[in-house]
Formats: sequence, C-alpha cells, structure tokens
Amino acid sequence: MIDEEVIRRINGGDTNAFGELYKAYYVYLCTVATKYVFDPEVAQEIVNDVFLNVWHHRLTLSIPVTAYLIRAVQNRSLNHLQRKRTRELPLSDVQEQLLTISEQAVTAEEHPLAYLENLEFEKYIADAVETLPDRCRTIFKQYLYQNRTYDEIAHLNGITSSTVRGQIRIALSKVGESLRKYYITLLWGYIL
Repeated sequence: MIDEEVIRRINGGDTNAFGELYKAYYVYLCTVATKYVFDPEVAQEIVNDVFLNVWHHRLTLSIPVTAYLIRAVQNRSLNHLQRKRTRELPLSDVQEQLLTISEQAVTAEEHPLAYLENLEFEKYIADAVETLPDRCRTIFKQYLYQNRTYDEIAHLNGITSSTVRGQIRIALSKVGESLRKYYITLLWGYIL
C-alpha cells in the first residue's frame, strides 16, 4: 500500500518512492485503461502518460492517490476515444456505438451496477490469467498479485530477467486478447 510517507517522498522528488507508486499501480491502471480503450498497448501508453504527468506535478500529489490515478486514467482514456472518433471518420454504426459505450463507461458515476460490472471484469481477468501456460501464469501472478520485480521473479524461478520480461509481455498480450473478446461479446449484448 502507498501511504502518506511515500507521497511526501514523491513530493520531494524521490525517484525511488515514485518507483514504488508506479510498481504498485501500473498493472492495475493498465487493466482500467484496457477496459475503456480495448487495446492493451494503447492502455499502457495512457498509463505511462498519466505517470509522467504525476511526476511533473508531483508537488500537488496527495492521499488518497488511488481515486486520483483512476480518474486520471479514465480522463486520458476518454481523450483517446474522442481523438479516435475525430481521426477515423466515417465510422461504421458498430464502431460508433462501441465508442459511445466506451465514453459512457468512462464518464458514468460510480453506482452499484458499475461496482458489479467491475467485479465481473476482475473475475474475467482472473479467469484469463488462469488460462495462461503454467510457467507464464506463475511468473505473471508473481508480477501482478505479489508486486515482485523482474529480478525477484527471475531469482525465484531460476531464469533471467529478460525471460521474465518476455513472459510478462506474452501474458499481457494473451490477457489483452481475452479482454477484447469479452468486450466484443459485451458489445453484441448491447447491439442485440
């Protein structure tokens, strides 16, 4: 957990404290962004942009940080969707509807239904992680749920850090593909 002391250190320009924040929230925020933009690579860019902005405005960062980071990712996701809409004209009806649903999801206020949808989404992610090959799944769980570094995972599994990095990349790609299928299924539910 990120506490007030870590935030104070970030306010003072401590890059190690910022690294703690990044490590604690990166994967989760990528999941949040993917929920809106349906593309893990774009989601990673959005999250990295958010963290870059946090670092540039570190003097104003305060507790609670989770809600702030989620809202920042949501706002950047919405900006991405709006830019995509203007760049890719003319859109098909299905693309238009998908973008509208995505924008509504970003701007919707938290309510019990959104909470249930998030729980369902988290379960879907957990199920997608379980479908990974054994070695990949083990490494990804250590990274995702135990917040271990590449070096720690490499040491635990007797492999190199670059192998860990490659396995995490594979896992993110496969989980991202599962999420795309989930949202396509969800979209068809809205269309029908």
